[in-house]
Amino acid sequence: MITQGASAPISYRRIFALAWPASVASSVTPLLGAVDVWALAHSARPLDVAAIGLGSVIFSLAYWSFGFIRMSVAGLTAQAAGAEDEPEARAALVRGAVIGGAIGALLVLLQFPIAYFSFQALQIGSDASPDTFAGAETYFAIRIWGAPFVLASYAAFGWFSARERTDYLMIASVAITLINIGLDYLFVVHFNWGAAGVAAGTLIAEVFGFFACLLFVIMLLKRKGGLKTHWRVGDFWSADKIRRTISVNRDIFIRTLLLAFCFAWFVQRSSAYGDVTLAANQTLMQLFLFTGLALDGTAIAAETLVGQAMGARDRTGGRVRYDAAVRRTFELAIVAAMFFTLVYWLAGDALLALLTPEGALRDTTKIFMPWVVISPLIVVVGFQLDGIFIGATRAAEMRDSMIASTAIFLPASLWAGAQFGNHGLWAAFSLYFVLRAATLLFYMPRIKASFSP
Repeated sequence: MITQGASAPISYRRIFALAWPASVASSVTPLLGAVDVWALAHSARPLDVAAIGLGSVIFSLAYWSFGFIRMSVAGLTAQAAGAEDEPEARAALVRGAVIGGAIGALLVLLQFPIAYFSFQALQIGSDASPDTFAGAETYFAIRIWGAPFVLASYAAFGWFSARERTDYLMIASVAITLINIGLDYLFVVHFNWGAAGVAAGTLIAEVFGFFACLLFVIMLLKRKGGLKTHWRVGDFWSADKIRRTISVNRDIFIRTLLLAFCFAWFVQRSSAYGDVTLAANQTLMQLFLFTGLALDGTAIAAETLVGQAMGARDRTGGRVRYDAAVRRTFELAIVAAMFFTLVYWLAGDALLALLTPEGALRDTTKIFMPWVVISPLIVVVGFQLDGIFIGATRAAEMRDSMIASTAIFLPASLWAGAQFGNHGLWAAFSLYFVLRAATLLFYMPRIKASFSP
């Protein structure tokens, strides 16, 4: 990838160069879950898929909640790049990595109370078997040790996208995936370790990913003036910078915590319909996340380009660049969503055959597959608006949007689930993403107004 200055024209070619590696990087994250499903389905313990579904809920809630690390670093770094402030761009990375590593270490220290209260909550109203919960507890106990490495890597991921090096982000993510695939085959299919094998493979891959990110950070620093230049160490923890970082991180944390909670709520409510439906929803969720995160590529491009426009010293030129970034990233996102919908419509049965063995699990996934087919068109607007608001560091509006959407989703899911079963649960989940998009669109004029003198 050839990097460009922040003032370079916002062309479709530039957006695509940012978006496609970011899409690959984002989509391999749920691919790990799909590989886990495949490995377990072809092992002697196929219903451990349900155990992974429950155990991964905790990590989704934790890691997604702390996704503010990547988002805040991306927004703050992009704005620093737009202002041509290299020392602040580096400081944003350091702050994010320190915060991420410290939070991850705290999660390891508190793993026992976290596990106890999490599994107590997951058992409420659940019809999953004791063996499923035992497998989930084993999975958690192994994978938790990767938390410091994962959360510190989040800062690097945000920094790479803001520096227009989404190729580094892609290479690191693909390498993590390939290592995990190989270890899944070894530990799960060959050794039949079940949920413990999935956790061990994921842990090793996550630690490797951290060191890969560190290597890429060093390489990029060398290209941006060298390892010893552009450091204002005294500014790392200045009061003003800390206040702004905390403000952005706090609001994105609340927003992301609610998002992760809603996904966890979906999985927990799925368990009310038994192990087979829970396993089916977990399988379909991998496809749902795959399309959603694949669409995240244009959202990440929007983060970078909108952030640079917001940081530009020329406010009039910044507004023009903002308009171009929003319009063109949205156009590409809609085209991508239509493509993924077509793929799932034409190849959905083949994908389910690849992921699941014949029998009750595959039959159940086919019943609810239509919700995944239409999901790209449902999530695309909200995902794209997320990127715009992150680049603009309008975290308070993102928080308020999520609070309103969650407040409607939770009772809607209870009512629809009681009336229509698992179809009702999927309908409420789809409504949730529509609400997210509608509330963000309501707040969007505030961003453009910020360019006024």
